[in-house]
Amino acid sequence: MDAVKRFDVAIVGAGPAGSATAIALARKGFSVLLLDKRIFPREKLCGDFLNPITLPLLENLRVMEELRLLSPRKITAFRISLASGAQATSRFPAANGRPSFGLGLRRKDLDYTLLKRAVKLGAFLQEGYQVRAIERIKAVWSIAVEGKTTKERLEARLLIGADGRHSRVAHRLGLARPDGDNRGSVAFQLRLAGVRGLNNEVQIRLFPGGYAGLMALDDETANLCFTVKPEQIQRAPSVPALMKQALWKNPSLARALEPSEIVGEARSAYPVYFPPRHSHGEGVLLVGDAARVTEPVTGEGIFFALQSGALAASTAERAFERGDFSAEQLSAYRDACREAFARRQRLNSIIRALIHRPALTAVLLRLSAPTFLLRELCRDAPVWAGA
Repeated sequence: MDAVKRFDVAIVGAGPAGSATAIALARKGFSVLLLDKRIFPREKLCGDFLNPITLPLLENLRVMEELRLLSPRKITAFRISLASGAQATSRFPAANGRPSFGLGLRRKDLDYTLLKRAVKLGAFLQEGYQVRAIERIKAVWSIAVEGKTTKERLEARLLIGADGRHSRVAHRLGLARPDGDNRGSVAFQLRLAGVRGLNNEVQIRLFPGGYAGLMALDDETANLCFTVKPEQIQRAPSVPALMKQALWKNPSLARALEPSEIVGEARSAYPVYFPPRHSHGEGVLLVGDAARVTEPVTGEGIFFALQSGALAASTAERAFERGDFSAEQLSAYRDACREAFARRQRLNSIIRALIHRPALTAVLLRLSAPTFLLRELCRDAPVWAGA
């Protein structure tokens, strides 16, 4: 085992939440370790949609110029449709008198861009390393990691778990709660070629037992994410068969997908959703999906990841100023998240409830309630907390 490497902050997980936290701390002069079990760039299950409220955060991270060079697709509206044929479209609300838009961008490209920014600012990256043990000794974290050919021990005063929905940090440190309401659903994500009628919209298509999110990434390919019940999977011998058995029950979705072909591998995730975990403890914070998984229908996962990273960095900075990494001191992060996300989480909960109750959604569509809620998800972009 090599000599111990020491850092101010160790961040486990180099996705958007981890990289955003690293960027904010590195530009404040802290020594930051970014640790991930994967090698970047890597694919990741995601809807590939950046809500308009996410763009100011990316501007403040100084990555928008590089992202624009990737020619992301401008997305200007939500569309929701039911199996009955009822549907509605809502354009994104204007911001400061200018049209608002989101972006269609491959998650692999977004994550890699953020990671490179963190490294450029001085974060130390270790890819392909698994965390084997975590122990806090005299207010310092000792982290045993293992790569393909090497083992190391790392030390840091503050530990940040950014390692996703199945966070090892959360589980190892007792921050994960018992399984919550996951609605028994499994999520799938596919790349498709030859999809019809996408325009520049995020399309939410409901069908019995689940829903799908569909969006063009470029002129040739689209991203399809959908959720189904486990029993629907058991009745299908393949992903294409599953799509025909479940998604085809929405006629407009069937017409859009019928001529398409799957490009690359299918990805899946379970559970689709779980409620918040304990987001802090003695010397530790959780950010992004490690703290909470946002159901993919709203397209806000990246927003929550980046903003939680900003709030964690601000909390960390104050902890270092005071030399206090107690759970009481770090509880300021929990309080800041509650204040920043309360309204949006209420909107998410309402929309999630409607998605799983198509009959109610059909009634409310006539009153334009779902489209109003979708518009509200794109309103009031936040100020970067780590500036």
